[in-house]
Amino acid sequence: MGLSVFQSLAIAGGKAAETISKVERERKSGIKNALFKSIEDAVAPANEYRQKHLLVKNKAKEEIEKIVSTYFTDESLGEIKLSRPAKVAAAQALYSKFGYDSSKIQASYQDKIKAANMLGSTQYNTLNFLNDQFQDLSKVSNNKNINEISTLIAQNKVGSPPTGFDTSLSLINEMDSGSSIVTSPINTKTIGEKAKSALGLPNVVVGELPTISMKPEYNHSDVLKETQKYNLDATTIAKNNDALKNVDKWKPSDWKSFYNDQAKAVINASTLKITLIPNGTGGFDFRMPGGDKQVALKREVERNTMRNFVIGAASSGRLDDKNFLQYVQANSSSIVGLSMPDKGEQLIPGMTYVNTKGARIIYTGTEVDGKPRIIELISNTPVNR
Repeated sequence: MGLSVFQSLAIAGGKAAETISKVERERKSGIKNALFKSIEDAVAPANEYRQKHLLVKNKAKEEIEKIVSTYFTDESLGEIKLSRPAKVAAAQALYSKFGYDSSKIQASYQDKIKAANMLGSTQYNTLNFLNDQFQDLSKVSNNKNINEISTLIAQNKVGSPPTGFDTSLSLINEMDSGSSIVTSPINTKTIGEKAKSALGLPNVVVGELPTISMKPEYNHSDVLKETQKYNLDATTIAKNNDALKNVDKWKPSDWKSFYNDQAKAVINASTLKITLIPNGTGGFDFRMPGGDKQVALKREVERNTMRNFVIGAASSGRLDDKNFLQYVQANSSSIVGLSMPDKGEQLIPGMTYVNTKGARIIYTGTEVDGKPRIIELISNTPVNR
């Protein structure tokens, strides 16, 4: 007896279901293999990134804490009031300025103390140091905590987390998930989220490190270029020494003549366009065209005229001459002092500087009783460069 129509359809349906089931199993197997392979391939890059990221982050966090506790205590800041987040931001800016090496900050601070001592400032402290680094410390603000700041540093230095797994997962999600009347789909989203959590990648902090205005670094090369342009040659130096040693005591008119000689030599070495106008102090004033470039050259000429004048007196042992010192004070009112260099070794004999007290100081390059000999200028100081 033959099969009924229903039986025939049932048999055919069973074979079809079996065929579909086999196809879906193979499809799901392919998806699983691709998914597990993506997870396996992501493990090594994730571990490497996590280790590098945590190493940089933890070091940055430790160093910033150290900088805060060393330079940004309420006691050292005095009247400047900074919140904890602001202190962290300022410490990060200082950390960044010195190449993410706190030992360089401490070394620079010690060098600054030495330079300040050589310019007559014996009370140089951490607040002086911070004021030498920041444009305006009191205006530092920030709303990120130290964990976020150190994470941003790590992200900037190590880079973004590896994205290979995310790319693979997005491609897998585009594949047919294996859903049919016979089989249930693979939930790649849930598996992917669990896998990413297991990889242990650090959380990403959105945003940037706080922007804080810092003072430019002291450019000793530029200062040397300025002074070298106006250095006296050996013949002129010998001539000056012979003149200065020729008599026991110089009259004011002798110092005036010597100063004018230095001024003429410096002006000739410059490209300054000026006319010299005698003033009531026995010296002279400059009359020149306007313009920033001319003003800058005038400042160079004034500084280096006085520098060569002081070097001449120092080399001949006349730094204590009363008439010399009076002439220095009378002709230094318009001299713009240079900012204090980073190291004492960078101080240039005869040059005018501004010390931490805001006073202008001429560094003579000589010593008295083992201490640097300086000339403090008593007139109101122009703004330092």
